Amino acid sequence: MYLMGIDIGTSGCKAVVFDNEWRAVCRAYREYSVTFGPGGRLDLDAETVFDKMCEVIREANRSSPGAVAAFAVSAIGDVVVPVGEDDVSVRPSIIDFDPRGDAEIKSFCESFGRERFFTINGMPPLYIGSIAKILWLRDHEPENYAKVKRWATYEDLMISKLGLPPTVSWSEASRTMLFNIRRKDWSDEILAAIPMKREQLPTASPSGTVIGVLPDPVADLLGFSRGVTAVVGGHDMVCSAVGAGLDENDPGVAVDIAGTIEGVVTAMREPNTSAEMLESYFPCYPGGRNYVTFSVNLTAGSVVRWFRDNVAPDWYAECRATGRDFYSYMQRTMDPSAPGELTVIPHFEGSGNPFFSADSRGVIYGLTLDAKREDVGRAVIEGLALDLRLQIETFGRAGIKIGAIRAVGGGATIDRQLQLKANVTGLPVIKGHVSDSSTLGAAAYAAYGMGGLSDPSEAYRRIGGDEKTFYPDRAAHERFLGRYEFYRRLMYAVNAPEMR
Repeated sequence: MYLMGIDIGTSGCKAVVFDNEWRAVCRAYREYSVTFGPGGRLDLDAETVFDKMCEVIREANRSSPGAVAAFAVSAIGDVVVPVGEDDVSVRPSIIDFDPRGDAEIKSFCESFGRERFFTINGMPPLYIGSIAKILWLRDHEPENYAKVKRWATYEDLMISKLGLPPTVSWSEASRTMLFNIRRKDWSDEILAAIPMKREQLPTASPSGTVIGVLPDPVADLLGFSRGVTAVVGGHDMVCSAVGAGLDENDPGVAVDIAGTIEGVVTAMREPNTSAEMLESYFPCYPGGRNYVTFSVNLTAGSVVRWFRDNVAPDWYAECRATGRDFYSYMQRTMDPSAPGELTVIPHFEGSGNPFFSADSRGVIYGLTLDAKREDVGRAVIEGLALDLRLQIETFGRAGIKIGAIRAVGGGATIDRQLQLKANVTGLPVIKGHVSDSSTLGAAAYAAYGMGGLSDPSEAYRRIGGDEKTFYPDRAAHERFLGRYEFYRRLMYAVNAPEMR
């Protein structure tokens, strides 16, 4: 049985087909552009996204060695699409990190109650959430707001445009801030406060639920065999974690997805909406059967690229010319058993947890006339490891205990860096063996819905790749304790002076 995972991202989409052994037999990718406007405005055209999704589906089906039996969609969260007549968007969707809606969500929570809001939907009341954008449209674009027939996520919009009932996963629905995470249904209290009708929202179902069979004309147009089944997928962060082996029944092993944004996803058996979770901006929402939370470093991969493009472009050019991996070359002098001379706070465009401040900025501390580029490059990688420890420590204060980390993504390919993470955090770091984790997670949900898996996390385990575990060296961990404490004080002093 061949299964397809479709991933809808902010800057592109892809489709990957997996066989019975969970090998990726073909893949297709298309890019699209976010429109930039004044004041940090970021818009994404949903119609373009749908067209590109159809292109990758057709290409993947042409390349697939067999007929795809089922598919599911992994999609960006927090981004709401205002949909009008004929399932066409009224205007481009506003991307989550667009600042519009900041004042509106603050005003909404002042009257609704910040703690009450978080207890219901498990989403910290930040401008990135869908409600913030909905309120902004209501107050600033009333002519567009009046045209809205329903509010869609990218998951259910892609499904409905394929001729099936608009259906969204619990995990994606939760990212709208309109969902009651305990009742696992849309929140009547929050909807009444906007106000918004239930009829304006899709059906919310658990990941792995069968939606239906694709209409024959649509299947023919996209190159599917007739009878292909659509299954509920999920929020891309959850799908990526599941594709990397996240087991909702084993909260002790978190997944570290290291890319442009570095996210640490961990499972919880029960919802946790404590004061510590709220103050650290940790979300809490249904994954599949249980609950998940995660922390993010918003500029992890971007800071490494900043070093590559602005500090060491000649190194990069040399590596490209000689076929060497730049990121390994960048770390060639790094000693994972001891801190270097410099300390970097890697928040060059704002911070993630536990501050979530758009005003946070990066720092390179300790520069002397003897400092070299190698020192800066080393400190960038160390800074990311120190920031990871800060996030794990914050999880602990919220009652979430992490015993090990499975690392996947572009930032998890270099053994030296993984050993550094183990030494800094004091936790075992497992080197994962997947590259298409988001599409693998979506396809795993499709298999689960079709009865091919008893648990979506089985897909990762069935791949059968060897995992290498990096254990912390006790002496090295002790050496990094002092640097971490300095990093933590510097972080609070520079990026959150009001919290000192």
